[in-house]
Amino acid sequence: MTAMLSTRDLVAGYETRTVLDGLDLDLPADAFTVIVGPNACGKSTLLRTMARLLTPRRGAVLLDGTAIRDLPTREVARRLGVLPQSPLVPEGITVADLVGRGRQPYQRWWRQWSAEDGRAVEAALAMADVTELADRPVDTLSGGQRQRVWIAMTLAQDTEALLLDEPTTFLDLAHQVEVLDLLHRLRAERGRTVVAVLHDLNQAARYADHLVAMRAGAVVAAGPPREILTVDLVRDVFGLDCVVVPCPVTGAPLVVPALTHTSAVPAATPAPAGASVGDA
Repeated sequence: MTAMLSTRDLVAGYETRTVLDGLDLDLPADAFTVIVGPNACGKSTLLRTMARLLTPRRGAVLLDGTAIRDLPTREVARRLGVLPQSPLVPEGITVADLVGRGRQPYQRWWRQWSAEDGRAVEAALAMADVTELADRPVDTLSGGQRQRVWIAMTLAQDTEALLLDEPTTFLDLAHQVEVLDLLHRLRAERGRTVVAVLHDLNQAARYADHLVAMRAGAVVAAGPPREILTVDLVRDVFGLDCVVVPCPVTGAPLVVPALTHTSAVPAATPAPAGASVGDA
């Protein structure tokens, strides 16, 4: 496995709180990596630190073996596309204009918008399947459409890798699948390295080539989902009793929570014929 992004003895956090303490991790190139774990375990902190949005207190993030803090900001922007949680949409901006902002790392005072930029935006719109939305204001779109537009903006950067923090949050199931299918295609058909934080363990197992499970700021396991996603791992990371079975559609591991005495709710007893709510 060739690592594109790595961390070495990484310590990071916020103010007086340490979230990651001595983390070592390698994320493979040309793969779809998904980071999972319970709330507040450090998933987003790890992604933000790898994206150079958060400065580590100690240790290093490496991009193809070079400390990312030593690379020029413009070079990092040309190599890593970053989509944070719930990005804010500038009021009234159209889809094409927002996607065009992905070309900013290539702009100079002597080199403004070019034909190359236009081609990159057109290709990004097509890859994200939002070409028909190009003239629409972003704030009129559905949640799934907006997420595809934000992904198109990162694609317009023409980067080697995409880092996405909970890209399916607040989306209904159909839109979640829509976004994850797009990310899968980008990895499979375009050779992009994709790293995403997800909450849904079964979606992670279905789409990921490489799974990273975290708990309390540490990596508990990392590897292909079919190798590491076990009953013991789910219990260790999430404190959940379950069974793990093959998905009937993909064969990927499928986590089925075990029933407890509180969750095994009996079926309701049908009301007698002719009874009404007021008879109760």
